[in-house]
Amino acid sequence: MLAACGIEVERLCGGEPIVAPTGEGWESGHTYNAAAVRLGPADAALMAGLLGPGVTPPAEGLVAVFYRAQPRYSPGFRSPRSAIGLALFTPTFAPLRRFSEPVLCPTEDPHGYDYDGVEDPRVTRLGEIFYLVYCGYTLLPSGRSAMQVCLARSRDLLHWEKLGPVRGEVNCSANKDGVLFPEPVNGHYLLLHRPMVGDPSRFAIELAISDSPEGEWRNCGPILRSPGHPRCRVSWVGAGSVPLPLGDGRYLVIYHTGNRLREGGRQYNADVAILNLRHFCPERPERIVTHTLERILVPETRYERSTPAHTTDPLHCVFPCGSYREDGYLHLVYGGADAYTLAARVKTEALLARLC
Repeated sequence: MLAACGIEVERLCGGEPIVAPTGEGWESGHTYNAAAVRLGPADAALMAGLLGPGVTPPAEGLVAVFYRAQPRYSPGFRSPRSAIGLALFTPTFAPLRRFSEPVLCPTEDPHGYDYDGVEDPRVTRLGEIFYLVYCGYTLLPSGRSAMQVCLARSRDLLHWEKLGPVRGEVNCSANKDGVLFPEPVNGHYLLLHRPMVGDPSRFAIELAISDSPEGEWRNCGPILRSPGHPRCRVSWVGAGSVPLPLGDGRYLVIYHTGNRLREGGRQYNADVAILNLRHFCPERPERIVTHTLERILVPETRYERSTPAHTTDPLHCVFPCGSYREDGYLHLVYGGADAYTLAARVKTEALLARLC
């Protein structure tokens, strides 16, 4: 196992999952890889709609967590189909409400782009509209997987309109790990994504730009690859949660690195980078990456280490898809071992000091 970089990270809720599998239906197998949306006092009407009649929204606001859920089995399918569930928490992750039905489901069209699952959501707020970027997954008749970066939108976080695979130059190959920036930069909207072309060691987080969050998207190319590690046979990266503004054109980006270890099994870690959009040049997009710090969070706890579903190919995994800043801390919402949703926090000042 690869060790953490040494920065202090606090697992919240005693390291217990904030969302765990339950029941016998759509979320009985796995609940993981969750996005997070922080709502504050100015969002009182939105919070009231989420919490339901007769419930007063917390004065400090809430966190809406959108998680990927799978049943134990999906009869008639080659693998359990993923849907997107929703759970509400206080900012300290005390539970407020968990919805009994998914808020986003795969299509029932056998030829549809997400027939076999809607996976790994990231949710970005742009004005009054929330955009949910996800991986639409389907299995082709040949048995090969088809994955595309897809988009849905909502004004209330409950009712989502699918917009389909993102338009333009993004889905020219199998693709996933898409996430929108939280604001336009120099009049352009920005999208991180991770095409799956060639050997996994060549997989890179790439950057695309558009005049609209709904496309068409022009792909600018790779900005970040894994440097590899001597204890790994192969390593690759993928985008994580919505980039967090730091001011002066800089953004804090959480991403993941996946590794196939030489001793066997897989390990996914959480990493961070600073992107400086003042350095942006469409012909040289990699110039925006000014600092990186690997392994701020690695799988160490029972809910992050390999689960019974991965006994033949052990998976030790922390997979961040949600984050927000609060009271001097960076809060992370992440998947553990492809089974649970967990939360942690790290002091923002200490993290930036190590990065810069």
